[in-house]
Formats: sequence, C-alpha cells, structure tokens
Amino acid sequence: MPVPFETSYGPREAVADWLRANGIHPDDVPFEGPITIEHGRIRYAALLRNEAGHRYQDPATGTAAREERTAPLTVEPPANVQVRATH
Repeated sequence: MPVPFETSYGPREAVADWLRANGIHPDDVPFEGPITIEHGRIRYAALLRNEAGHRYQDPATGTAAREERTAPLTVEPPANVQVRATH
C-alpha cells in the first residue's frame, strides 16, 4: 500500500481532489504553493506548458515557468486541506 504524500496543504490526493472539484488541473499546480483563497476565488501559481504540452523553465530564473492565476471557489476545501483564506 503506497504511503500518502503530504503537501504543505494536506494529503496530496485530498488537495488534488479539491483542486479538480474547482476546475483546476492538479498537475498544473506546484504542491508547495502558493495556494490561497481570496474573496471567493482560489489564487494559485500555475506551471506553464509550451505548445507541445511540456513544462519549461523560465530563462530569467532557471526554475519552472509559472504565472499567477485565479479560479472561482465553487467547492470549499475539506477539513484535511488547509488553504489559507485572506480577506
């Protein structure tokens, strides 16, 4: 039986299920975040992909290319997913 993978927001599968429930593909979100809830929207860093669908590095930073995105919060996080709400 596989050992559950913990993220800073809770169990990986629980976080992934919650992101999916809100229309966000979990493979596009780094589990180290940031992920926050602000004014009824989920704010997160999205890993960018090129035309072929592959993630790529930002030449300026040498790290995975990311951009900030938001999505409507349609499903509240379950008790085992600890996403910070800001107002």
